[in-house]
Amino acid sequence: MTSRYESINAYLNRGIIEANIAYAKMHQTSFSIVKFGFEVDLEDGFFFKDLIAFIHAELGFHTLLQQSVDTFLIVLRDIKIHHAKKVLKKLEHNIKQNFKIEIKNIGLTLFDATDSYKSLLDRLDKYYVMSRLSTRKKIFYGTLDFDFYETQNKNDVLAAILRKEKTVTLHNLYNGIPIKEEAIIAKFDEGIAQLKVNTPKILYYSKESFTFIQHDKIPSIIKARIIKVDPTKSLVVLANLEFLDASPLDRSYIRVQPQKPINATLLLNKIKMIDGLIDTISESSIVLHVKLADIEKLLHKDLIEKEFDISFQIPTDKGFLTMISSKATIFSIINETIVLNIQPNTFMKSKIRQYVALRQSGLLVDLRQQLKHLS
Repeated sequence: MTSRYESINAYLNRGIIEANIAYAKMHQTSFSIVKFGFEVDLEDGFFFKDLIAFIHAELGFHTLLQQSVDTFLIVLRDIKIHHAKKVLKKLEHNIKQNFKIEIKNIGLTLFDATDSYKSLLDRLDKYYVMSRLSTRKKIFYGTLDFDFYETQNKNDVLAAILRKEKTVTLHNLYNGIPIKEEAIIAKFDEGIAQLKVNTPKILYYSKESFTFIQHDKIPSIIKARIIKVDPTKSLVVLANLEFLDASPLDRSYIRVQPQKPINATLLLNKIKMIDGLIDTISESSIVLHVKLADIEKLLHKDLIEKEFDISFQIPTDKGFLTMISSKATIFSIINETIVLNIQPNTFMKSKIRQYVALRQSGLLVDLRQQLKHLS
């Protein structure tokens, strides 16, 4: 039998969600809504209290509701689905780092102006159930127009969406510096997209082999190959559209490539484990290129989940070298490349930030010169 508390809580939750729906419709905005599962052990109530306080703070104090005994809802106001997915992935990682547990089941969807309370919650429940049933993915997500995990023919879905809303954002990287601009879908047929790019940078695309596309109604970032650039018509023609579960757009900080080689050392319990060259660096992560034998050593000794120390030297604006050291954990390994999450202290982070800004300024000068040369 449903308790009085559960009945009141159900009405309370519905009132809050319906208020968000009314606000979004009135102001022509949107929001993302999340459902996640966590089995609460009241024998360790203080642990649960601390976890909820942590989640609430990590989310920037967006609305957090209890839906049932072991499911919870988050309303991310004015946050589109791309940013919401990024926020949730960061939250997952930080919970694992700080509490040594995993939030295993997460559903996510974007509010649509045609949604009712029932249609929105039904769609959210669908993704949450899919997450519970799956052994592969933790976050299942979609919108009213785009169901990422059930769509068989992405071109049909893309065509339907792009005919209705033609504005997209193009994201590119110049040696790690993010560059973005709006474009209009001029035509989409048989997997080939023609984009109208009204910018002096049109010739920039002739130097690139691919670009990233973001659309408000499509949950995943799309990577597309550039097959033709027509400067006279300001058209960029794209093919081989591919949905990415993770992309450079998920980065929290600007990541730059060093101008000169920077050697870095990974240590475990003050014992040197690996030497490598830094491919890219930001305030929160480092991509390290190492030897294949070192990768095999990490895997063979089961060191993937360990916390390391990393040290390296970066140049300053005065030409000196500054020693940087930080805690580091392995985020992923791809061939001979290790992606590391780093946790530098405030002083070290400021030194990295200064280096990134210095390198970014140099890269922007290079980019302007290239664009001037192309025009």
